[in-house]
Amino acid sequence: MTIKIKGKKYKLKSKGAAVIITAAVLTIALVIGLAVYFAGSHSSAPAPTAGTDIDPDYNASAGIINKDEYNGTVLEETEDAGSEYIDSTLFLGDSNTARFLKVSDTDGSAFTTKNNTIGVVGMGVGAIKSLACMEFSTGLFTMPEAVKILQPERVIITFGTNNLSGSSTDASAFIESYVKQVDAIVEAYPSVDIIVNSIPSVSKTRSYTNVTMTQIDAYNKALAKMCEDNGWKYLNSAEALKDSSSGYSKEGYMESDGLHLSQKGLHALFEYIRTHAYITEDDRPKPLASIPTVIGVPDGLIQTNPLSNATFAPAVCGTEAYDAGDGTCVCNAGYEGDPYTGCTWIAPTPTPTSEPTATPTAVPSVSSAPDTSTEAGCKAASKYWYGSSCYDTKEAADAAQAAAEQQAVIDACNAQDGMQWNATAGTCDPKQQPTPSSSTSSSQNENTDAQTAIDTAKAACTPDKGTWNAETLYFDLIQTEASSQSSPAA
Repeated sequence: MTIKIKGKKYKLKSKGAAVIITAAVLTIALVIGLAVYFAGSHSSAPAPTAGTDIDPDYNASAGIINKDEYNGTVLEETEDAGSEYIDSTLFLGDSNTARFLKVSDTDGSAFTTKNNTIGVVGMGVGAIKSLACMEFSTGLFTMPEAVKILQPERVIITFGTNNLSGSSTDASAFIESYVKQVDAIVEAYPSVDIIVNSIPSVSKTRSYTNVTMTQIDAYNKALAKMCEDNGWKYLNSAEALKDSSSGYSKEGYMESDGLHLSQKGLHALFEYIRTHAYITEDDRPKPLASIPTVIGVPDGLIQTNPLSNATFAPAVCGTEAYDAGDGTCVCNAGYEGDPYTGCTWIAPTPTPTSEPTATPTAVPSVSSAPDTSTEAGCKAASKYWYGSSCYDTKEAADAAQAAAEQQAVIDACNAQDGMQWNATAGTCDPKQQPTPSSSTSSSQNENTDAQTAIDTAKAACTPDKGTWNAETLYFDLIQTEASSQSSPAA
């Protein structure tokens, strides 16, 4: 066998050729093996896919919560408390809470705002008091710290999905952790009302088959008992999301992964929240402290999905759709369809017109524009509401909010005794004592000069010349005999 190395030819015996060929094959195999090994050791676990339910014997009736067993802890149905109730509530939770900001309601607006929503994708209940997750202009803070800064009337807390695994019904460790975390919120801001929401149900067909309704129902009952023991309220929203016969989520209430609430599910959830309101006397310390500018929850705080141990990766969405931040895709506002393949525009339904008759001719009805003087009308017109006004752009609404917050700081400063707002320096300073005016100083100087003249005159008045007259401020001369004789006759 002849080989060529650096231009020179070498002739090998058959035995030597065999050795070289064998070594080359082994080297190539080793390189390939190492490449495969290191590639596998650094790859993330595959995303969960729909499979066989590990909870085939699930008993839906066993998960029903009887509110009479919890002595007024489970919130009863009320009149619709409206958007004011939602705006005065701070929502704390995981990815389903984060979706309140990501998914649009039927009117095209989000369900909440960044000012009253702290939702972290992949977060479990045990991270409430340790994970800095809410960003303000003054820094990044934990949930208890953020509650103290935002000073809400109440909080609705929804955790538990990321603490699930299997069908065990022993919730003791979960509840022990939950109590410690909520206690931290109460300690940070004692005036806040605590409402614990149930863990949302899942679809029967779902990607996360290790999440079971048997465990969810058991944990929810434990949450209701926890609230009863600690004087908190329990929001049994699961009854609005679950199919009464199967116990799983109602059709269309969950995204394709069977774990995250869809627009339809979120709409049902918020309708339930408003009609199971808990409103108490507002005992928050007044005046409320000024709130720094809210930036919101940063993306990517938790990198690993606790339910699959896979690294969170952006979802691949179709046209007119976006990644909700939790690995699911959502159609843009005003669009519908499959967000993974592409969403289509929802064409407005034409207003029907009556058939023309001889007399009179029917006038086609014209749909009126939304009344932007109301919050609902403003949002329906795809504009931005803040305070009691509607703004064409988000920037204008944010500017109005910033101006209102600044005015609140000024008013709070001026309301303090001995303090006033310094507009030039932008600080709250002690009030300056008024300086005497020029007219006052002049008057004081004139009085001093007059007194000096009087004192001089009094000093010049001696007993041999006369006496001082305090009324006329002159001295009376002594009349001598000579002067009397020379005086003219009367």
